[in-house]
Amino acid sequence: MPLNVYNQQAVDQIISKRELVLQNAEKYLGLRYRSKVEKAIFDCSGFVKYILAKVDTRVTRSSVTQIHDGKRVKEVKDARPGDIIVFKGRNQHNNRPGHVGLVHHFQNDTLYFIHSSVSKGITIDHLYEPYYKNRFLQIRDVIGTE
Repeated sequence: MPLNVYNQQAVDQIISKRELVLQNAEKYLGLRYRSKVEKAIFDCSGFVKYILAKVDTRVTRSSVTQIHDGKRVKEVKDARPGDIIVFKGRNQHNNRPGHVGLVHHFQNDTLYFIHSSVSKGITIDHLYEPYYKNRFLQIRDVIGTE
């Protein structure tokens, strides 16, 4: 069933919003962890909050609370650019969220995400690197839920 014009415009706005998220996030590639930009501190959750705010998408400030923002994406394959990806903290035996990033793209069935890393600053990594694979919790759609 074809979408009517009103719904197509809404779909186009969401797609362009996701593209803007990536464009804004990529501007900061290489910036050191905890760098200050405007009034934001770019730890992982601060980076996510700042980038999403640039496209008028409001999320909470902490990785502990960002796991509740938006709507859960049930399957990794259904993640879209701009979704929040949530990981456990450094203690992989504790299920408490401790790190977040933004879904960037898929390549060869591998999900890539952009985030603020303590060791690399703003960077792009993939979900199947052992460090992240063992700590993955879930993905949250905060753009398509508006």
